[in-house]
Amino acid sequence: MKFDIGAIFTQLVQLYVKLPLAQKIALPLLVAGSMGVIVFVSNWANRPDYAVLFSGMQEADAAAVVERLKDQRIGFRIRDDGRTVEVSPPEVVHELRLEFAAAGIPKGKSAGFEIFDESSLGQTGFVEMLKAIRALQGELERTIRAIDAVRDVRIHITKPKRSVFVKRDVLPTASVLLRLKAGDNLTKSQVKGIANLVSNSVERLTPENVTIIDSKGNILNEQQDQEEMGGADSTKLEYRASIESSYARRIESMLAEILGPGRAVARVTAELDFSKHEKEEEAYDPGGQVVRSSRTVEEGAGTSAQGGITGVVSNLTNEPSLLAPPNAGSGNNRRTESLTNYEVSRAVSRTVSETGTIERLSVAVLVDGKYTAQTAADQEAQKAYKPLTNEMLKKIENLVKQSVGFDPTRGDVVTVENIRFFEPDASLEAVFAEAESREMIRDWAQTLAPYFLILVLFFLVRPMIKFLVSPTEAEVDLSRLLPAGVEELEAELEAERSRMSSAQEMLEPAVDIEELEELLSENSRMVKENPQQAALLIRYWLNEGRL
Repeated sequence: MKFDIGAIFTQLVQLYVKLPLAQKIALPLLVAGSMGVIVFVSNWANRPDYAVLFSGMQEADAAAVVERLKDQRIGFRIRDDGRTVEVSPPEVVHELRLEFAAAGIPKGKSAGFEIFDESSLGQTGFVEMLKAIRALQGELERTIRAIDAVRDVRIHITKPKRSVFVKRDVLPTASVLLRLKAGDNLTKSQVKGIANLVSNSVERLTPENVTIIDSKGNILNEQQDQEEMGGADSTKLEYRASIESSYARRIESMLAEILGPGRAVARVTAELDFSKHEKEEEAYDPGGQVVRSSRTVEEGAGTSAQGGITGVVSNLTNEPSLLAPPNAGSGNNRRTESLTNYEVSRAVSRTVSETGTIERLSVAVLVDGKYTAQTAADQEAQKAYKPLTNEMLKKIENLVKQSVGFDPTRGDVVTVENIRFFEPDASLEAVFAEAESREMIRDWAQTLAPYFLILVLFFLVRPMIKFLVSPTEAEVDLSRLLPAGVEELEAELEAERSRMSSAQEMLEPAVDIEELEELLSENSRMVKENPQQAALLIRYWLNEGRL
């Protein structure tokens, strides 16, 4: 059977012409809307998911990655001005990374010690030195790039040739350029760590000769002269600032419980003594004597006699004068000496005063008053300002003195003032809140749009299709207005026609002519009495059952 496209199109046009005006307008809109919804849902459902393969690449590395993905016929897309490459499906990301790592892609802009893997003959010592510096710079860049807050880094190292003269010798220097991630900042300890990392990686390089700057040109490790700072280094200033901020936070948190958040501001100035004092004292206790050593010396005394004349005469006689002359003997004195050494108790004390002691505190506290609504019914109306009483200010001053450890002997000063605070314009907050709410609504709308279209398809398009294919209320009401006799007459006439066309022999009609005439006369009377309903009936017949 051959289909006639022209005839089918003509029938469709005729059916469309016979439709009522409301359905003629709704049908094209319904078809176009349905096609648009179907196309959108199909595109959204068939949209592939992407996962990041590499990010933050250079142009050369990105070109190599894209070329390799094209050769493997893997779907990808490029974002972030060509620095990020995403692939689809996400399941192949890890496999591709391993494959690209085996191929050495991406190479990165920092060449490390792998540049010595390929050696070439005929290189001079100067070229070898340049390669060593390049390799060292690349390795340091890779190491520093591992810090979370660092997005990219560039390092330049200068190594002058060493001189045999000490006075002419120039030390190496290094410069570090950091590109930080959005919203991240490096702490002073991290900056100091980077300087020490670079200095310890280069021979004879000191942290003072390392300059670190950010992408905006700000020096992150600026060395300040102690003479310009009055002899105080940054550590002392940081210690002083930490003490002042600690006292200020203590006061504000305490007053916030009394006056409310943001109703008190405290500023503390601390004068610190960073000088180092040493004191040594030595004391003796006369009552605490201990024998350390003793010594005794004794000497005796005796007589001595002078002998007589030697020879025969002295041996032959017994005369005493010959043996010992008179007055020949003399006596010696006897002396005793005793020496005792005592150890006297001694106390030695050495006192070293701590640095950074507080010499004086100056505390200034600014407090806001109270606000009372002018009318109890309208709490959002303009509120009246009421300053604090002197008694309340005195209580606050006493609390502040107790919280900072007020000491009048060292000259501490505490000042509490009650001044009305400036109230910012609430309209700006409303604008920001409205912008934030719009942003949130837009995000939710983008997320829920596909589901909303599906709901529209089921709950709006389906009723419209049902409305187009089902008879209208006017048609139903018109069918109710038709006389029962006419319907029966049409059914009998249709049955008679079918019998006349299909029967092999002609039979007399089974319709009673008299009854048919009565029905026609009754219908004529009803048409005369109800001409409007008769016109609708004729239009119903001409349009083949449609108004």
